[in-house]
Amino acid sequence: MKFRTKINTNELFQFLLHHAYRGINGKIGLIISFASAVLFVIGIPDFSGNETKMVVFAIIALLYTVINPIMLYTKAKKQKLTNPVYKKEMEYVLDDEGIKLFVGDQEGGIPWDRIVMITETSSLYILYTTRVNAFLWPKKDLGTQSQEIMKYVVSHIDPSIVKLPKKMRG
Repeated sequence: MKFRTKINTNELFQFLLHHAYRGINGKIGLIISFASAVLFVIGIPDFSGNETKMVVFAIIALLYTVINPIMLYTKAKKQKLTNPVYKKEMEYVLDDEGIKLFVGDQEGGIPWDRIVMITETSSLYILYTTRVNAFLWPKKDLGTQSQEIMKYVVSHIDPSIVKLPKKMRG
């Protein structure tokens, strides 16, 4: 099975956002930000004399809801501009041994047992090979082959070891 992808800035951003907020730290950060927003709103009538407290609540409220996503978008944009891999089209070949990747004149690959988790966003399949490294497969690039490709992937991994989205399980 063979297909090509090309990652754009928005797809990198979506991956970084998903990665940052799917874990416990991201969820706790969001809870703290929302709690600070509530405290800020509650404190508005009593604003006089509490300016410092209100500023702190406002900054904390914005931290995970506005500031961090802006920083992640900036990081995605920088990676897209500076990483030569993201400037070229990537060709994937899936076979019984694993995933082979060809980018320009470089090639690499991993066996199926190196996939540790598969997640999905609205526009990406994300195949993690470590806690932080992953293959990003934009759904727009997989097109009509999308379901066939993912069925092939799932048939070559051990679902008792690899974390899968609910719709890909058994």
